[in-house]
Amino acid sequence: MQTINYTDARNQLAGLMETVSRDREPITITRNGTGKVVLLAIEEYEAMETTLHLLSTKANATQIQQSLSDYTAGNFLTGELCG
Repeated sequence: MQTINYTDARNQLAGLMETVSRDREPITITRNGTGKVVLLAIEEYEAMETTLHLLSTKANATQIQQSLSDYTAGNFLTGELCG
């Protein structure tokens, strides 16, 4: 993850926003040498929110883990979705 200081971030904000949106890589902005904020593409933020929501209950988290394990082990059926 790229790190940039506050002054440079302020001077390059438009370009940084474009880079983050294009590359989907967050940038840490520091002030006085310590990390303070992260500049993140909205799509990445929304994906993180969705993931946190899906994993927010033990039942959901358990079901997702089991489904991933089943898929990895080849325990799934293929077919067409009803439309």
